[in-house]
Amino acid sequence: MHLSLISLLVLTLILAACGSDSTATTTSGNTGSTNPADVKGEITVWAWNVAAKSLEATVPSFNQKYPNVKVTIQDLGRTDVYDRLTTGLQAGGAGLPDVVAIESDRMDVYTATFPEGLADLTSRASKYEKDFDPSKWAQSKINDKIRSIPWDSGPTGLWYRVDIFQQAGVDPKSIETWADLIAAGEKILTTTGGKTKLLPVDIVADDAGFRMMTNQLGVCCYFNSDGKINLTNEKSVQALTLLKEINDKGLIANINGWDGTVAATKNGDVATVPFGVWYSGTIIDQAPDLSGKWDVMLLPAFEKGGNRAANLGGSTLAIPAASKNIDAAWAFVEYALATNEGQNLMMEKFGIWPSYQPAYSADLYSKPVAFFNNQPIWKMFADEIKNIPPATYTKDYAKGQAVLASAQSKVLSQGMDPKQALQEAADELANQTGREIAQ
Repeated sequence: MHLSLISLLVLTLILAACGSDSTATTTSGNTGSTNPADVKGEITVWAWNVAAKSLEATVPSFNQKYPNVKVTIQDLGRTDVYDRLTTGLQAGGAGLPDVVAIESDRMDVYTATFPEGLADLTSRASKYEKDFDPSKWAQSKINDKIRSIPWDSGPTGLWYRVDIFQQAGVDPKSIETWADLIAAGEKILTTTGGKTKLLPVDIVADDAGFRMMTNQLGVCCYFNSDGKINLTNEKSVQALTLLKEINDKGLIANINGWDGTVAATKNGDVATVPFGVWYSGTIIDQAPDLSGKWDVMLLPAFEKGGNRAANLGGSTLAIPAASKNIDAAWAFVEYALATNEGQNLMMEKFGIWPSYQPAYSADLYSKPVAFFNNQPIWKMFADEIKNIPPATYTKDYAKGQAVLASAQSKVLSQGMDPKQALQEAADELANQTGREIAQ
């Protein structure tokens, strides 16, 4: 649910009591009222696209429990949300909403630049820590303070064409490692006369494959937990080397951005798409005629018995500290994200995968999905969550992403040695950020 937030690199910040635009009739105590009828006022929520629509869908049932809170969801578009949030935080909170959607990998950017710009939710939210995807909770808990609540997670899978696998005589159950998948890709390429490649990559602009692989290996993505640049370690080299091997065998379809991935998904140019759970909705929406011809498995491991879990994407809900109605804002966030009812309503209607693990007890997670080969695919993703290693992002995440995309292009387009490309990328990132390179 990405934009370079260079404008966030502000050295100073004045958190004035300017407040938000919301109308409020309650104040923000530490834990809020325990009686829903006592929580009153109006709150504004900023989000974008399907995220905004899904939150809108929770309002009627939220109001059954909190009848005295008026919720206004504003779909501003992703870029506008970030631009306005940055501007408002720079102005001490002026003009901000009471609740705002922020992608998980951007949390470090905001909390590093505006340390007190988002409300500290620790006293209200700490009781839920055990209930959430631990890899996502780690992105919301910064310096031991909870600054947002995880919303959706992006457990990954290898989406694959059942019919193309069958045509090539590939048994999906035989694929346990990336080496297995490469061998299958070679068979598919031969069987289809070179038409169908293994997987899509936007070689010059998107390092999603590298991020998933390094997350599998426990070194995602560009920095370690000490904030040092972590690109030259053996596992990062292993990931980029694997991508080079796939490309050298002619198995990568070099596509252009999101639209290129979707086109390859629809027209049979690729047999697999390694992506997050959220890609299910795109396949259903963009390729309805392929119902029953897509399925999904866990990402292959680097070695037999190795980790097959990773995350790609996901978002949170935060409450700006300047909100004049934190009680009502928290009530809405808590209902939407920390109840089975709120999370599963958004999952059923819009495919927003919950970070809130108790939601997985609902029947929908064990039922077969007709579109995806009539398999219970949601159970696979629910079981995967607990095995996803944590990732480190920092406020320089966007810079790391750009530098790595350049390194990937040098390796896959120009044939540069992966170890050399990652060393050059680390040096460039150190130059841009002043960070040390981990040894």
